[in-house]
Amino acid sequence: MATILFVGHEASRSGAPFTQLHLMRWIKENTSHKMVLALLEGGDLVPEFEKLADVYIVNTPKFALHARVWSKLNRMSGIDHSNTINKIAEYLPDVIFANSLIAINYAVKLKEKLGVKVICNIHELESAFYYMAHANYPAALVKADWLMMGSYAVKNYYMNNFPIDKNKASVIYDFIGDEDVSRRTLTDIKSLHNIPLSAKIVGAMGSLNWRKGHDIFSYVAREVIKHSPDTYFIWVGGKKESADYKLLVREVKLLGLADRVILVGEQADIQSYYEAFDVFLLTSREDPFPLVCLESALARTPIICFENSGGMPEFVRDDAGFVVDYLSIDQMAEKTLLLLGDGSLREQMGAVGRERALNNHTISKLGPSILELIEEAL
Repeated sequence: MATILFVGHEASRSGAPFTQLHLMRWIKENTSHKMVLALLEGGDLVPEFEKLADVYIVNTPKFALHARVWSKLNRMSGIDHSNTINKIAEYLPDVIFANSLIAINYAVKLKEKLGVKVICNIHELESAFYYMAHANYPAALVKADWLMMGSYAVKNYYMNNFPIDKNKASVIYDFIGDEDVSRRTLTDIKSLHNIPLSAKIVGAMGSLNWRKGHDIFSYVAREVIKHSPDTYFIWVGGKKESADYKLLVREVKLLGLADRVILVGEQADIQSYYEAFDVFLLTSREDPFPLVCLESALARTPIICFENSGGMPEFVRDDAGFVVDYLSIDQMAEKTLLLLGDGSLREQMGAVGRERALNNHTISKLGPSILELIEEAL
């Protein structure tokens, strides 16, 4: 039995924190290892983490993470956080598992204090460095003992741009939780949003920012609706009080799509939306390996994404949906119309995606590989 110190950047309802939660649950259920968690910032998932381990929160957030850049995290290397580090040291952890690039500097500082090895699970791609340009990532990456990359797109980016020993970098795909067979759709999405029963729904899910391409979603909707006016588009995600949400509402209105493009903001019952979508669009300009696509695949929904946008083409390939040219609105609209008009093709591609997600991208499938990496570090 060992003690694993997890380090996460926050506990928001987003990809990296969810993978951390799934992994910690799996370790608790399948091993005798003890765990402790240090979070750079809190979030909605803190109560869930507290069911699994003692949790220490280093900072109290006041702004969105991408807007804080790295000035706040740079201060973590100072005396202000020595008390937290000393408390964590009392657990005598045997290994450190940092769950994002954002957490790696703090994890390396803990490594130097505790004298144990560090594994870092990397989910971020190039644009992360635009927001956090002041952090000395190359030095921290070199000091990590193992790098666990969330897709081959992620691995290739880091191997091509940083002085990383190829022998300590491996790909273990990002993952979702095991399917809950007891889960049922709680809400009739068409009824909720006054969508005709015969209409098709094209969906997307994510925060509202440049990287996720919410603007592209509205442009694809305009092209599709020209040829299929009874199609509805739904974007799940984003805070309704944010400027980005209000700007997107304005854009949709000026495009003349307010009666067809529905922006529902953040939702707790996302499963109902997954099951309501006929096609899932990943309009991201950059996305390492988005979990929303894996969850959509479980609902048998084919996916359309962009080439050269990150790791999702590795999942979609040519049989779980379509991979179109980077930022080609015309091609994404064309493939959307093809799937909307061909129920057999939708069903076929959706079945392939579901099988691929179940067989390769759940915590029960990948947990043993991650545990092997952790125990090697021990």
